[in-house]
Amino acid sequence: MDEESALVHLLEPLYEAILEPDRLEEFNQRLAQLTGSHVTGVLVHDVQSGRGNISRMHGVDMDAAAMLREQDLTIDPWVSRAVPLLATGRVIDSEDLVPVRELQRTGLYSDYYRKLGITQQVVSVGLYDGANSVTMSMCQGDANRRYGERELALFRDMTPHWVNAYAILRRLEGLQQRVISLEAALEQTPVAMYMLAADLRLLRTNASGESLLSRSALHCSMGRLAAFGWQDATLQQMLMKAAQGHATTRAGDVEQLVLAGPDGAIDLVLTAHTLPAPHRHRDAAVLVFVQPLSTRNSGSLGRALQQLFGLTEAEKSLAMALQQHADLAAAAQACGIALSTAQTRLKIVYDKTGERSQPALLRLMSAIQAVSGE
Repeated sequence: MDEESALVHLLEPLYEAILEPDRLEEFNQRLAQLTGSHVTGVLVHDVQSGRGNISRMHGVDMDAAAMLREQDLTIDPWVSRAVPLLATGRVIDSEDLVPVRELQRTGLYSDYYRKLGITQQVVSVGLYDGANSVTMSMCQGDANRRYGERELALFRDMTPHWVNAYAILRRLEGLQQRVISLEAALEQTPVAMYMLAADLRLLRTNASGESLLSRSALHCSMGRLAAFGWQDATLQQMLMKAAQGHATTRAGDVEQLVLAGPDGAIDLVLTAHTLPAPHRHRDAAVLVFVQPLSTRNSGSLGRALQQLFGLTEAEKSLAMALQQHADLAAAAQACGIALSTAQTRLKIVYDKTGERSQPALLRLMSAIQAVSGE
């Protein structure tokens, strides 16, 4: 098999593992076959604590994972000398760090590497964020042999693809976590919530939403949210504006509407939140919050931010301070943090809420506040 064919053969299961994680086992097997390695695998390393965890391993049983967790990697010469060199996309050869003859004189070699029959390992850094590294490793156990240029060239050619595949995988995992958070919020929040498709079909509601449909100015008609009488046209216009991304409405901005009951008094407060593409799930385009006016004083803006968007206590505090002061520097001072920290934290808040600017975030908070009762 020529070099190009070998790389294609290797990358096929790597990219397929993005959607089918079990395919990583086949990738490890192919890497072992193409490079003459008896052990291949993925290692997650907490650099500060010196602890490692084997995510995937080929060539040894999973007792090796337990063995690794017991090791203090800060005293591992191969690892400790590799740490200053860690960078996403870098390939590091143990032979360039500590020759195996030197490593064999350490207790760590007897306790770990000798039991696994490892005399050389080469790692490809898929991610290094300053605190943790995720590496793909290939190891061989012949003390009289070293990886040749062909094997090392294949490993180097594979590395940018490994970095790319792992980045995609992390992104998908992050999106899945957001979906889980959104699903949990739907079920747990006392606020009535509705997921709508771009054509305004009602995709999903929570228990509070189901209850509200049977006893308020809002109801379900032909699979869509509707209001009684003349108010329905106004409701449909608001929902369509949110679903289509009106020219004056950016993703993450909020539309708000009040509906009157049979006696003409305000009965419901509705907010329609346009879901940016990364937050969409099962064709959902709009998230609608509805709160009866009579119960608007029972909630909490801070709690709603945490339930709906998964903000941490620190992120919630900054968002609420920003709403109070309308200036990031003043909000940072109120939270007792540096402006640079506030800027970094605010970016995370933007990412979690889907907003893109301070005004948009403040509009979202004002809309949620209207139905959470503060």
